[in-house]
Amino acid sequence: MIVDRTSTQWVLGAVAGALASTVIYGIYALLSANGPRGGSAVGLAFGFAGTAIIVFECLLSLRKKYPASPLGRLKIWLRAHVWLGLLSFLLILFHAGFRWGHGLAAVIMWMFLIITLSGILGLALQNYIPRRMTQLIARETIYQEIPTIVSDLRLDADERVEFVTADLGIEEGEAEFIKAGGVKQYFDPKQKASAAEKVEAEVKRRKTSAQIAVDEAAAQALRAHYLQEMRPFLIERPLAFSRKLFATPEGVAAYFAYIRTLLPEPVHQVLNDLEKTCEERRQLLVQARLHRWLHGWLFVHVPLSFAFLLLTFVHAIWSLRY
Repeated sequence: MIVDRTSTQWVLGAVAGALASTVIYGIYALLSANGPRGGSAVGLAFGFAGTAIIVFECLLSLRKKYPASPLGRLKIWLRAHVWLGLLSFLLILFHAGFRWGHGLAAVIMWMFLIITLSGILGLALQNYIPRRMTQLIARETIYQEIPTIVSDLRLDADERVEFVTADLGIEEGEAEFIKAGGVKQYFDPKQKASAAEKVEAEVKRRKTSAQIAVDEAAAQALRAHYLQEMRPFLIERPLAFSRKLFATPEGVAAYFAYIRTLLPEPVHQVLNDLEKTCEERRQLLVQARLHRWLHGWLFVHVPLSFAFLLLTFVHAIWSLRY
């Protein structure tokens, strides 16, 4: 968490800097015959100070690429980024004399406002979403591994249903039979061939005949509900109908409670397993959505920050030259 009790020193430092700058600006504004101007000595001082902080802010992206760098802990850089960034906005306002300007100056000020607001939004999200994610998701996983986990859930669900229905007629490609950390691990060719033969024999036995004996009507009912409702939810990008059907834990529980009333007792254990699978898939969807919220604001904040820095240098050169 970026904002917590350990941030007190940064908060106090930023507030002290803001107060000192405000006093200096107040005296400067009162004593200036023509009012505060960006081209005056004090105005330029505010501008240089604000620009220096902005340069430091943009260096955070470079710092993140080298986590083992001796240039201070990344957590300290993040806290400095937050509080010095807010201070820099005030300094630039003092530099401009609280005038929005025209042309390039106005563009820069609007960009800086959007960058600041997006940063505040990102800060709020980074302090809220991780706590919310802990509340909503019992089994959080690595975001990049979600597609692999979804594929495994789907294959496992196919297997559970085929214990009742036999072959579903679905081809998922080559079975991955030895895994460690989500990566296929093969040893020597003989081991691979032997393991593959065992898996193939087990799959063939399961697909050839049902392992749980129920009447044909019950098997067909399970097949229909699985292929039309459950399995479309167990893909990387479920359709809106599937997401709505399994949108909440209560929705998942209610759906499977209803399905249990339609199917005989021997199938209920399979339904229990499918319910757990669909609930895990639902949680993965929640995690993916929260992850996008947590990081999506950066697609506005970061590119705009570098564009703003470039235009700031253009503005400075242009102003000093003319």
